Amino acid sequence: MRYTQKPTLRHGIRLDPARCTVRLFRHHYRLTQQEYLLFDQLLKSAMDAEKTGAPVPALSRDELLCGAWGSAAGYETRTVDVHVQRLRAKMGSDTITTVYRKGYCINPSALCRLSL
Repeated sequence: MRYTQKPTLRHGIRLDPARCTVRLFRHHYRLTQQEYLLFDQLLKSAMDAEKTGAPVPALSRDELLCGAWGSAAGYETRTVDVHVQRLRAKMGSDTITTVYRKGYCINPSALCRLSL
C-alpha cells in the first residue's frame, strides 16, 4: 500500500497580487482585484486556523468589507455576497462555505479536492 500525504492549505497554493491570479495546485484563476482581496483574506484566515488546529472561522461580511475595501462605510454588505458568488462561479461552488448568521469561510476539503 502506497502512503500518500493529505494535502494542506499551504501546499500547492500560489497567489500573485500584482496580476490578481490564484494558482490552486494545477488550476489557475484570474480574479478581479476585489475577488482576489476577498479570497486572500479568507485563505489567510483558514491558514491561521490550520496552524493552531482550530476550525476554520467564518468571517463576517463587515470583516470582509473592511479587509477588501478598506472600510465598511459606504458599501452594502450584499456587495460581499455578489463577489463571493463570482468567486464560486470561477472556483467551484463548494470552495467558499456560507456559515449561517456568521459569514463566509474557505472550505479546506474543497481546496484539497483541487489537488487531485
